[in-house]
Amino acid sequence: MSNEILENQKLELEEEIKKLGYGSLRYSLLKIPAQNRNEWQRRIDYENGKYFVYLLADRESLMGSKKEFNNFEEAKKEFLARLEGTVELNRMYIQAKMPVEYSSPLWDNYN
Repeated sequence: MSNEILENQKLELEEEIKKLGYGSLRYSLLKIPAQNRNEWQRRIDYENGKYFVYLLADRESLMGSKKEFNNFEEAKKEFLARLEGTVELNRMYIQAKMPVEYSSPLWDNYN
């Protein structure tokens, strides 16, 4: 796939993330899987003709399942659902007075 197509897909994801107000979340968009790795990061990567959506617990450890997709729209839907789940989960942690994954205005003051 051309870099231009991947760049357009990345821009589409960035616009959707901005629209949803998820800019403070830790995520990586269409990078090489070994690049730009952070703790508690949700990732959508493209490699060898496939999209992969997954979560890192720390910079190297995969947490949960790594889903594979043949098309961008399905991968995008899963990725955005996982971002939404991140917000919901950490808000639940706040309500239960449990430690959150990291600080974000999306849940720091949530009651």
